Amino acid sequence: MVDIFSSRKMATSEKAPSSEQQVRLITWYIPRSTSTVLSRCLSSVVDTKVFLEMFGNVSLLHAEKTEDGAPNVSKTEQGLNAFMEEASKVTGISAGIDASQGTYQWVKEQFEEAHPGKRFIFAKDVAYAITGHLECIPKGYRHLFLIRHPLKVFVSMKKLLLQSLKDVSPEEVRLDEMPLNYLPKGFGYKETLELFEHIKKEIDPEAMIVDSDDLLQDPKGILSAVLKDIGLPFDEKMLHWESGDTVNKDWVIPREMLQANTMANFYKNALDSTSFLKPKALPDRASIAPDILRVVDASMPYYEKMYSQRLSA
Repeated sequence: MVDIFSSRKMATSEKAPSSEQQVRLITWYIPRSTSTVLSRCLSSVVDTKVFLEMFGNVSLLHAEKTEDGAPNVSKTEQGLNAFMEEASKVTGISAGIDASQGTYQWVKEQFEEAHPGKRFIFAKDVAYAITGHLECIPKGYRHLFLIRHPLKVFVSMKKLLLQSLKDVSPEEVRLDEMPLNYLPKGFGYKETLELFEHIKKEIDPEAMIVDSDDLLQDPKGILSAVLKDIGLPFDEKMLHWESGDTVNKDWVIPREMLQANTMANFYKNALDSTSFLKPKALPDRASIAPDILRVVDASMPYYEKMYSQRLSA
């Protein structure tokens, strides 16, 4: 476990800003790792601008789509194709930005704008969305990685899929047959570790890893450590917030994500929350479907390597 308060040499170009400067942080996350709850918390910093799922949206919109009638297309992929098609027809959402024509370079430019009057620029994006486009990692940001035990992640992920997909049975939804733009070959953990190692070597030597359970167990300690590292003060008020649709009104988020959320409710728990909740115990492997266990076991070596480098309060 890495001690965040140890003395460390920082790269000059990525040095944490002083209290008089704008602070910028990107959180690269593993899906279903309480990243939106963290966003709710950090958006309480005065004069903050929040970007959500900008690279992830580009990854989904511009991936090559397999036709449902083509050979070897899984029922899972057919269901996801139908879900996205139906979500694109959702109307009545005025919040969010039109990012339907966005590119990786365009997102990079949005992040790198001056954002005058803002003290803190916070972004969160699924880590594997930037795979293959490392040249588009925005400049001038510190980097935080949010991880979670694979058993918790993939049980939650499959539950969400089953709630979202129509005419697909639990037996037909297999996580190891997901389209690669939804879940890549390394099931997200391999790609996240590779991104962390790249950023730590080439961009931000002090890039941080936080485990979701550590954050939930000791939010004050973990947040104090993270904020001290990037040059922002911790405030006890950050630990509590009002429930509501802040994500729809105050954050920069692609409208396509909000359309999908009306059907899948993947932000529901975060938006209904008012504080960090204590972590739950690991599910019993004996009760877990075989496809979940396959992706869990493939992901564990990458998770364990990142977990060993996580921050402590």
